Amino acid sequence: MKFYDHIHQMTFDVSRALATATLLFCLVQFPLHGQEPSADSPPGYGELVDWAYGQDQELVNGLQYYNRNPRSLGHPYLLEGWVHQGSVRIRGKFYNNIWLKYDIYAQQLEVEYQTINGADNQVILVSDRVNDFYIGSYYFKKLKLEEELDDEQFYQIIGGGRLVWYIRWDKKLVPISGDPRFIEEFTSPKRNYLLELDGSVHPFSNKRSFVDLFPESVQKDIKKLIKSNQLQIRSASTEQLELFIMAASNILEGVKR
Repeated sequence: MKFYDHIHQMTFDVSRALATATLLFCLVQFPLHGQEPSADSPPGYGELVDWAYGQDQELVNGLQYYNRNPRSLGHPYLLEGWVHQGSVRIRGKFYNNIWLKYDIYAQQLEVEYQTINGADNQVILVSDRVNDFYIGSYYFKKLKLEEELDDEQFYQIIGGGRLVWYIRWDKKLVPISGDPRFIEEFTSPKRNYLLELDGSVHPFSNKRSFVDLFPESVQKDIKKLIKSNQLQIRSASTEQLELFIMAASNILEGVKR
């Protein structure tokens, strides 16, 4: 049996890992993790086991990424379509300072990382294992908020306490014609809104339906706040919505639950 075939077939048994690490220590004499070796700091046991078995298995355990829509215009992602720095919690374990892409068409989170050989690789995380994540300034959590949807969804969350704004992002793939190179196109991202007020969650689609969710005694103040901030609900940035939610929460302070 060839040496590398043996490496491929090994399980994550501790005793076998130790034997592998020892063997690699004797045979492998090249830089690990892109670092230059020195006489004072030879590769350690942890580095050798990492070389043999790969990165953190929970983080990079998923489907190998490939372009599932090679004849499509546009992209399925939140933001500009390239990776952004963020963090993710998988089965309760927190991973910080990693590179993420959020596919809002497929409702999947992708991680880009560098392999032990220095090559970039991208995997699709198992969605059922992802608790929540940050991508750039956006915070998402997996929740079941809409009865008409069978599964939990990732919702962007803005605010807290008595007033929480939820956004479920969505894209569609629609057929196109006129260019033989492409057969379909990703639509612009769509926002689906829900508001949680004192623990009760309701959908809304425009300014009027949003204002109607508030107690009648503060509805005029909420309308004035929208007008004074020139808030465009469909296109407002995360930063604008955060400031608005803070101001609206202050208005609610004088209202009993």
